Amino acid sequence: MLALLENVYGAKGLYQQLLGPLCKKYDLTDTELIILLYLADRNPADTATKIIRSQRLKKAVVSVSIDDLEKKGLISSYYQENNRRTKHLKVNEEAKPIIKAARKIQDEYYETLTQGLKKEEIDLLNSLIKKVNRNISRCPL
Repeated sequence: MLALLENVYGAKGLYQQLLGPLCKKYDLTDTELIILLYLADRNPADTATKIIRSQRLKKAVVSVSIDDLEKKGLISSYYQENNRRTKHLKVNEEAKPIIKAARKIQDEYYETLTQGLKKEEIDLLNSLIKKVNRNISRCPL
């Protein structure tokens, strides 16, 4: 179990190191970049509540990050006609270069993690990660 935990923390640390210069370049926090990428990848899941639940982030941190992203012009919020209580979020054009650069870093990160693995091993790894993610999402914390 210790090896798994070390790998999880190591992988997260590497990911943050790789994204750090991009965050610095665009004056973003890690959480702001996570939110941008989440919104870009999951169009229908576009509310703060869904971000909080799926990314396991604190409500206050997400709220501040969303406000900052709106002030920077990177995202916009809107209400649907039939529901004026739920605030929806969308990525603005100004965020597209940031998202493109972050995705390039994500691709490089994935290549680093899977270097030397055969296709079958990568498929197995992806399958196992999906199962672990399912377990995480079921956890009520």
